[in-house]
Amino acid sequence: MRPATDTLADMLDAWSPLDVIRKANLYIITLANGGIIRYSGFQTSVQAPAPTTDTPLYTFYLGPAFSYPKSKVQVGTKVSELTLDVLAGPNDLLGVGGTISWQSALQQGIFDGATLKIWRAFLRGQDTQFPTVVGTITWFFGRIGEVEIGRSKITLKVKSMLDLLQPQGPARLLQASCGWVFGGDGCFFNRLTLAANLTCIAGSSQAALYFTETPVPVTLYNLGSVTCLSGLNAGFGRSIANTSWAAGTLGVFYFRPWVFPVVAGVDKFQLLPGCDHTLGTCTNVFNNAKHYGGFPYIPPPETAI
Repeated sequence: MRPATDTLADMLDAWSPLDVIRKANLYIITLANGGIIRYSGFQTSVQAPAPTTDTPLYTFYLGPAFSYPKSKVQVGTKVSELTLDVLAGPNDLLGVGGTISWQSALQQGIFDGATLKIWRAFLRGQDTQFPTVVGTITWFFGRIGEVEIGRSKITLKVKSMLDLLQPQGPARLLQASCGWVFGGDGCFFNRLTLAANLTCIAGSSQAALYFTETPVPVTLYNLGSVTCLSGLNAGFGRSIANTSWAAGTLGVFYFRPWVFPVVAGVDKFQLLPGCDHTLGTCTNVFNNAKHYGGFPYIPPPETAI
Protein backbone atom coordinates (compact mmCIF):
# COMPACT_ATOMS: atom_id res chain seq x y z
CA MET A 1 0.00 0.00 0.00
CA ARG A 2 1.20 3.47 -0.86
CA PRO A 3 0.30 6.30 1.56
CA ALA A 4 -2.47 8.58 0.31
CA THR A 5 -4.71 11.24 1.83
CA ASP A 6 -8.32 10.48 2.75
CA THR A 7 -9.44 12.88 -0.01
CA LEU A 8 -7.68 10.85 -2.71
CA ALA A 9 -8.75 7.51 -1.24
CA ASP A 10 -12.41 8.63 -1.10
CA MET A 11 -12.30 9.84 -4.71
CA LEU A 12 -10.90 6.55 -6.00
CA ASP A 13 -13.34 4.56 -3.86
CA ALA A 14 -16.33 6.52 -5.20
CA TRP A 15 -15.21 6.48 -8.84
CA SER A 16 -17.90 5.99 -11.48
CA PRO A 17 -17.76 5.78 -15.29
CA LEU A 18 -19.11 9.34 -15.44
CA ASP A 19 -16.00 10.65 -13.71
CA VAL A 20 -13.03 11.80 -15.76
CA ILE A 21 -9.87 10.93 -13.86
CA ARG A 22 -6.47 11.56 -15.35
CA LYS A 23 -3.02 10.58 -14.11
CA ALA A 24 0.23 12.47 -14.52
CA ASN A 25 3.74 12.18 -13.19
CA LEU A 26 5.28 15.03 -11.22
CA TYR A 27 9.09 15.23 -10.95
CA ILE A 28 11.00 16.69 -8.01
CA ILE A 29 14.78 17.05 -8.25
CA THR A 30 16.58 17.99 -5.03
CA LEU A 31 20.14 19.18 -5.59
CA ALA A 32 22.99 18.59 -3.17
CA ASN A 33 23.04 22.31 -2.29
CA GLY A 34 19.39 22.15 -1.22
CA GLY A 35 17.87 23.60 -4.38
CA ILE A 36 14.57 22.04 -5.48
CA ILE A 37 13.31 21.89 -9.07
CA ARG A 38 9.74 20.75 -9.82
CA TYR A 39 8.45 19.75 -13.24
CA SER A 40 5.00 18.74 -14.41
CA GLY A 41 4.45 15.67 -16.56
CA PHE A 42 0.96 16.92 -17.47
CA GLN A 43 0.29 19.09 -20.52
CA THR A 44 0.13 22.18 -18.31
CA SER A 45 1.64 23.45 -15.08
CA VAL A 46 -0.21 22.12 -12.04
CA GLN A 47 -0.46 22.68 -8.31
CA ALA A 48 -0.40 19.54 -6.21
CA PRO A 49 -0.13 18.56 -2.54
CA ALA A 50 2.31 16.09 -1.04
CA PRO A 51 1.15 12.45 -0.80
CA THR A 52 0.42 12.68 2.94
CA THR A 53 -1.40 16.02 3.15
CA ASP A 54 -3.88 18.19 1.28
CA THR A 55 -1.93 21.40 1.93
CA PRO A 56 0.25 23.21 1.06
CA LEU A 57 0.11 23.11 -2.72
CA TYR A 58 3.38 22.99 -4.68
CA THR A 59 3.67 24.39 -8.19
CA PHE A 60 5.05 22.10 -10.89
CA TYR A 61 6.11 23.93 -14.04
CA LEU A 62 6.30 22.77 -17.62
CA GLY A 63 9.74 21.80 -18.81
CA PRO A 64 11.35 19.21 -21.05
CA ALA A 65 9.49 15.97 -21.74
CA PHE A 66 10.21 13.03 -19.43
CA SER A 67 9.80 9.32 -20.02
CA TYR A 68 11.05 6.19 -18.35
CA PRO A 69 10.88 3.21 -20.69
CA LYS A 70 12.57 1.01 -18.11
CA SER A 71 11.49 0.88 -14.47
CA LYS A 72 11.38 -1.79 -11.82
CA VAL A 73 9.78 -1.33 -8.43
CA GLN A 74 9.53 -4.29 -6.06
CA VAL A 75 8.97 -5.16 -2.43
CA GLY A 76 11.99 -6.32 -0.47
CA THR A 77 15.60 -5.27 0.03
CA LYS A 78 16.70 -5.49 -3.59
CA VAL A 79 17.59 -2.13 -5.10
CA SER A 80 14.98 -0.75 -7.50
CA GLU A 81 16.26 1.12 -10.54
CA LEU A 82 14.64 3.54 -12.95
CA THR A 83 15.94 4.79 -16.30
CA LEU A 84 14.64 8.30 -16.98
CA ASP A 85 14.92 9.94 -20.39
CA VAL A 86 14.87 13.74 -20.43
CA LEU A 87 14.18 15.21 -23.87
CA ALA A 88 16.05 18.47 -23.37
CA GLY A 89 17.83 20.35 -26.11
CA PRO A 90 20.57 22.98 -25.67
CA ASN A 91 17.90 25.70 -25.40
CA ASP A 92 16.01 23.96 -22.56
CA LEU A 93 17.23 25.75 -19.44
CA LEU A 94 17.24 24.20 -15.99
CA GLY A 95 14.51 25.38 -13.61
CA VAL A 96 12.27 28.42 -13.84
CA GLY A 97 14.07 31.40 -15.35
CA GLY A 98 17.20 29.28 -15.63
CA THR A 99 20.43 30.40 -17.27
CA ILE A 100 22.10 27.04 -17.91
CA SER A 101 21.16 24.11 -20.13
CA TRP A 102 20.61 20.60 -18.85
CA GLN A 103 23.70 19.41 -20.72
CA SER A 104 25.94 22.06 -19.15
CA ALA A 105 24.45 21.46 -15.70
CA LEU A 106 25.24 17.75 -15.86
CA GLN A 107 28.72 18.31 -17.23
CA GLN A 108 29.52 20.78 -14.45
CA GLY A 109 28.33 18.45 -11.69
CA ILE A 110 25.21 20.31 -10.55
CA PHE A 111 23.36 16.97 -10.35
CA ASP A 112 26.09 15.23 -8.33
CA GLY A 113 24.45 13.81 -5.19
CA ALA A 114 20.97 14.89 -6.34
CA THR A 115 17.82 12.87 -5.67
CA LEU A 116 14.75 12.34 -7.82
CA LYS A 117 11.23 11.88 -6.50
CA ILE A 118 8.31 11.01 -8.76
CA TRP A 119 4.76 11.65 -7.56
CA ARG A 120 1.82 10.11 -9.40
CA ALA A 121 -0.90 12.77 -9.45
CA PHE A 122 -4.61 12.05 -9.88
CA LEU A 123 -6.60 14.79 -11.61
CA ARG A 124 -10.38 15.00 -11.69
CA GLY A 125 -12.72 17.02 -13.89
CA GLN A 126 -15.40 16.72 -16.55
CA ASP A 127 -14.43 16.75 -20.22
CA THR A 128 -15.32 20.43 -20.52
CA GLN A 129 -13.53 21.43 -17.31
CA PHE A 130 -9.88 21.89 -16.50
CA PRO A 131 -8.96 19.01 -14.18
CA THR A 132 -7.59 19.69 -10.70
CA VAL A 133 -5.18 17.55 -8.70
CA VAL A 134 -7.07 15.71 -5.97
CA GLY A 135 -4.05 13.99 -4.49
CA THR A 136 -0.71 12.32 -5.14
CA ILE A 137 1.19 9.20 -4.20
CA THR A 138 4.94 8.62 -4.13
CA TRP A 139 5.80 6.50 -7.15
CA PHE A 140 9.60 6.42 -6.92
CA PHE A 141 12.41 7.95 -4.88
CA GLY A 142 16.11 7.50 -5.47
CA ARG A 143 19.53 8.95 -6.16
CA ILE A 144 20.70 10.08 -9.59
CA GLY A 145 23.70 8.04 -10.67
CA GLU A 146 25.06 7.42 -14.15
CA VAL A 147 24.11 9.86 -16.90
CA GLU A 148 24.34 9.80 -20.68
CA ILE A 149 24.29 13.21 -22.33
CA GLY A 150 23.12 13.74 -25.90
CA ARG A 151 22.19 16.79 -27.93
CA SER A 152 18.45 16.31 -27.41
CA LYS A 153 18.13 13.40 -24.99
CA ILE A 154 19.63 12.83 -21.56
CA THR A 155 19.39 9.46 -19.84
CA LEU A 156 19.54 9.32 -16.04
CA LYS A 157 20.02 6.11 -14.08
CA VAL A 158 18.21 6.47 -10.75
CA LYS A 159 18.56 3.90 -7.97
CA SER A 160 16.34 3.67 -4.91
CA MET A 161 17.75 4.70 -1.54
CA LEU A 162 18.24 1.02 -0.67
CA ASP A 163 21.42 1.31 -2.73
CA LEU A 164 23.00 3.01 0.30
CA LEU A 165 22.65 -0.23 2.25
CA GLN A 166 24.58 -2.32 -0.27
CA PRO A 167 28.13 -3.17 0.89
CA GLN A 168 30.74 -1.56 -1.34
CA GLY A 169 33.64 -3.74 -0.14
CA PRO A 170 35.32 -4.87 3.09
CA ALA A 171 34.67 -2.65 6.08
CA ARG A 172 38.43 -2.28 6.66
CA LEU A 173 41.43 -2.79 4.41
CA LEU A 174 44.86 -3.59 5.83
CA GLN A 175 46.85 -0.83 4.14
CA ALA A 176 49.45 1.71 5.16
CA SER A 177 47.33 4.77 4.33
CA CYS A 178 44.32 5.74 6.43
CA GLY A 179 41.03 4.32 5.23
CA TRP A 180 38.73 6.74 7.03
CA VAL A 181 36.89 9.55 5.28
CA PHE A 182 38.62 12.70 6.49
CA GLY A 183 36.41 14.31 9.11
CA GLY A 184 33.94 11.41 9.11
CA ASP A 185 33.23 8.49 11.40
CA GLY A 186 36.42 6.83 12.58
CA CYS A 187 38.51 9.92 11.89
CA PHE A 188 36.50 12.19 14.22
CA PHE A 189 38.50 15.30 13.24
CA ASN A 190 36.37 18.44 13.07
CA ARG A 191 37.36 20.13 9.81
CA LEU A 192 35.47 23.29 10.80
CA THR A 193 38.16 24.06 13.41
CA LEU A 194 40.49 24.92 10.51
CA ALA A 195 37.89 26.48 8.21
CA ALA A 196 38.65 29.81 6.56
CA ASN A 197 35.86 32.13 5.39
CA LEU A 198 37.43 34.43 2.81
CA THR A 199 36.53 36.89 0.06
CA CYS A 200 38.19 36.21 -3.27
CA ILE A 201 40.50 38.90 -4.64
CA ALA A 202 41.47 40.17 -8.10
CA GLY A 203 42.51 37.44 -10.51
CA SER A 204 39.82 35.03 -9.34
CA SER A 205 37.70 33.36 -11.99
CA GLN A 206 35.55 30.31 -12.54
CA ALA A 207 38.72 28.26 -12.98
CA ALA A 208 40.74 29.45 -9.96
CA LEU A 209 40.32 31.46 -6.77
CA TYR A 210 42.81 33.74 -5.03
CA PHE A 211 42.74 34.93 -1.42
CA THR A 212 44.87 37.01 0.90
CA GLU A 213 45.67 34.19 3.30
CA THR A 214 48.67 32.31 4.70
CA PRO A 215 47.62 28.84 5.84
CA VAL A 216 49.80 26.81 8.19
CA PRO A 217 51.15 24.71 6.64
CA VAL A 218 50.76 26.30 3.22
CA THR A 219 49.49 22.97 1.85
CA LEU A 220 46.70 22.80 4.46
CA TYR A 221 43.87 23.02 1.91
CA ASN A 222 45.33 20.62 -0.65
CA LEU A 223 42.75 17.85 -1.38
CA GLY A 224 40.25 19.82 0.72
CA SER A 225 37.02 21.47 -0.36
CA VAL A 226 35.72 24.96 -1.10
CA THR A 227 32.09 26.07 -0.78
CA CYS A 228 30.67 29.29 -2.14
CA LEU A 229 28.83 31.30 0.53
CA SER A 230 27.51 34.22 -1.53
CA GLY A 231 26.93 35.26 -5.10
CA LEU A 232 25.55 33.27 -8.02
CA ASN A 233 27.41 30.11 -6.99
CA ALA A 234 26.15 30.15 -3.39
CA GLY A 235 25.59 26.65 -2.06
CA PHE A 236 27.81 24.93 -4.62
CA GLY A 237 31.07 23.28 -3.64
CA ARG A 238 34.20 21.99 -5.32
CA SER A 239 36.95 19.55 -4.38
CA ILE A 240 40.34 21.22 -4.27
CA ALA A 241 43.00 19.62 -6.48
CA ASN A 242 45.91 21.68 -5.16
CA THR A 243 46.88 25.12 -3.92
CA SER A 244 49.74 27.55 -4.36
CA TRP A 245 51.12 30.23 -2.04
CA ALA A 246 53.38 33.18 -2.72
CA ALA A 247 53.80 36.56 -1.05
CA GLY A 248 50.71 36.15 1.12
CA THR A 249 48.41 35.16 -1.75
CA LEU A 250 46.77 31.75 -1.70
CA GLY A 251 45.70 30.25 -5.02
CA VAL A 252 43.05 27.50 -5.02
CA PHE A 253 42.59 25.19 -8.00
CA TYR A 254 39.85 22.60 -8.38
CA PHE A 255 38.78 19.83 -10.72
CA ARG A 256 35.74 21.54 -12.27
CA PRO A 257 35.05 25.25 -12.84
CA TRP A 258 32.24 27.07 -11.08
CA VAL A 259 28.89 27.11 -12.82
CA PHE A 260 28.50 30.90 -12.83
CA PRO A 261 31.01 33.78 -13.05
CA VAL A 262 32.91 34.71 -9.89
CA VAL A 263 32.93 38.35 -8.75
CA ALA A 264 36.29 39.30 -7.24
CA GLY A 265 36.09 41.32 -4.04
CA VAL A 266 32.46 40.34 -3.48
CA ASP A 267 31.94 36.57 -3.47
CA LYS A 268 32.78 34.78 -0.23
CA PHE A 269 34.02 31.20 0.10
CA GLN A 270 34.69 28.71 2.87
CA LEU A 271 37.84 26.60 2.65
CA LEU A 272 38.06 23.31 4.53
CA PRO A 273 41.36 21.41 4.94
CA GLY A 274 42.23 18.21 3.14
CA CYS A 275 44.25 15.17 4.14
CA ASP A 276 46.62 12.90 2.19
CA HIS A 277 45.82 10.03 4.60
CA THR A 278 49.42 9.54 5.76
CA LEU A 279 50.49 9.08 9.37
CA GLY A 280 52.84 12.08 9.18
CA THR A 281 50.06 14.48 8.17
CA CYS A 282 47.65 13.02 10.72
CA THR A 283 50.24 13.47 13.49
CA ASN A 284 51.97 16.73 12.63
CA VAL A 285 49.17 18.75 11.02
CA PHE A 286 45.97 17.55 12.69
CA ASN A 287 47.30 16.00 15.93
CA ASN A 288 44.89 13.12 15.37
CA ALA A 289 47.21 10.07 15.35
CA LYS A 290 45.10 8.24 17.94
CA HIS A 291 42.35 7.94 15.33
CA TYR A 292 44.63 7.05 12.42
CA GLY A 293 42.89 4.33 10.41
CA GLY A 294 45.87 2.88 8.52
CA PHE A 295 48.36 0.14 9.30
CA PRO A 296 51.72 1.74 8.49
CA TYR A 297 53.83 -0.99 10.10
CA ILE A 298 52.55 -3.93 8.07
CA PRO A 299 55.65 -5.52 6.48
CA PRO A 300 55.77 -5.78 2.69
CA PRO A 301 55.03 -9.23 1.21
CA GLU A 302 58.74 -9.95 0.57
CA THR A 303 59.55 -9.41 4.25
CA ALA A 304 56.59 -11.46 5.42
CA ILE A 305 57.69 -14.40 3.28
